[in-house]
Amino acid sequence: MLPNIQCLLAVTARAACVTVFAFFSSPANAAEVRVLAAAAMQSVFKEIRDDFQRVSGYRLVIHYGTIGAVNEWAFAGEEADLIIGSSQSMPALVTAGKVDRNSLVVLCKTGIGVVSANGLEVSVKSVEDFKRVLLGAKAIVYADPSRGGAAGIHVAKVIEQLGLTNQIKPKVRLAAGGDITEVTLFLGPAALGITQISEIADKPQAQLVGPLPKELQNYTVFTAGVPTHATQLAGANALLKFFRTPRVSAVIKAKGMEGFGPDGGSE
Repeated sequence: MLPNIQCLLAVTARAACVTVFAFFSSPANAAEVRVLAAAAMQSVFKEIRDDFQRVSGYRLVIHYGTIGAVNEWAFAGEEADLIIGSSQSMPALVTAGKVDRNSLVVLCKTGIGVVSANGLEVSVKSVEDFKRVLLGAKAIVYADPSRGGAAGIHVAKVIEQLGLTNQIKPKVRLAAGGDITEVTLFLGPAALGITQISEIADKPQAQLVGPLPKELQNYTVFTAGVPTHATQLAGANALLKFFRTPRVSAVIKAKGMEGFGPDGGSE
């Protein structure tokens, strides 16, 4: 691997788990709502954070990471008023008494897609198309499964299922979850990234080649829950209510996700 590529991957790996202190449009003495959130939700919060803080009067403090990392932080006792993980990760927190079962709310879901630089003409509509594209790519980027990200784990399983693990191993580049698109673009027009569609949307120079074929597709359903020892229940509930507004629904759709209505049904 070229030294500059190693440097980029190292930087993105260090950026995988980042705490974002959000003070925008909120008084300095406003009460804090502490959130542990899956990294895929970062693009949504970037658009809605200011609005929420302005209308609610609360200040958001958000710690992003892979879904696996979010669970680890919760099990380790990191203080939070709301946790956003997945429908698969939340039951463990409920069973351990870390999250109130009755507080669980489904927020949105996203599938996995293939990203490339603009202008690359390939198709991934069928399983055979997808295999052909992987074999022809100069580099293949996806999230390191060992970091606990849902997309990276699923992509590794799909590649193994297709019998391509050894064939494409020399050109696989594992990156930090949330940075797959950026690393793919850095590697050039013959590189392909495989990640959650929400992490491809609205990225300059990035082209969504298409979602994975339905036979290989996997959806991550993002679910929020209130920790049993949360101290800012009113703020957590205000944020959950805000997620049901038309403003947030529009942002979720723009970020390549599918939202859910007030009753939890798909919109």
